[in-house]
Amino acid sequence: MVGGAAWALAAVQFAVAHVAVAAAWNPAYNWSRNHIGDLANTQCGLFSVPNGEPIYVCSPLHAVMNASFVLNGVLVIVGALLLWKHWPTGWLADTATVLWVMLGFGKILVGLAPENTNIGLHLIGCLNVQLGALGILLLSMVLFRSDPVLSRIGMVLAAIGLFGTVMGTIGEYAGTSLYLGLGSGGMQRVASYPILVWLIVIGVVIAVRGLRNPLRV
Repeated sequence: MVGGAAWALAAVQFAVAHVAVAAAWNPAYNWSRNHIGDLANTQCGLFSVPNGEPIYVCSPLHAVMNASFVLNGVLVIVGALLLWKHWPTGWLADTATVLWVMLGFGKILVGLAPENTNIGLHLIGCLNVQLGALGILLLSMVLFRSDPVLSRIGMVLAAIGLFGTVMGTIGEYAGTSLYLGLGSGGMQRVASYPILVWLIVIGVVIAVRGLRNPLRV
């Protein structure tokens, strides 16, 4: 129950911080062009973007966003470790747990190394998006027999996340047309948001089951 609640809280607090920090921008935050990491940028000014004109970044509440990144990572790690024994045993479940722990550390790294302070460490931390899509996929495979509905939801979310990751990565080199009109920031969200949805869905389901039957979730 606690593990599920930790995952749900990780996503909810991040989503709330995301919206609140973006709302504080003036000029307004551009959900199509600006990346999620721009919300945590600690300076104001023009920043270059792949295959496009430099974009103005100024996030007054950057400290809130960086704290949210770190909290998200900590809660993901706590949830992953607490839920480890909840999954059916096997190497798929173990690998999925390792990926979720690595994702958590990636989120923490992103929060500790904003894009304008150490872009190298920031980009390493951003690998949490790919790890998340793979983690969803493996965990969905683990749950296929015991919970087919959750499994199918996870596979769809993993497919969306992997699609966004591939299109966003290739788009940086092959041209903005691969962003499908969403912009680089929009395509980044196609890759990232499935992780938040999955954390909320599976976190709430497991937490509710734990409340209803604490001896057998």
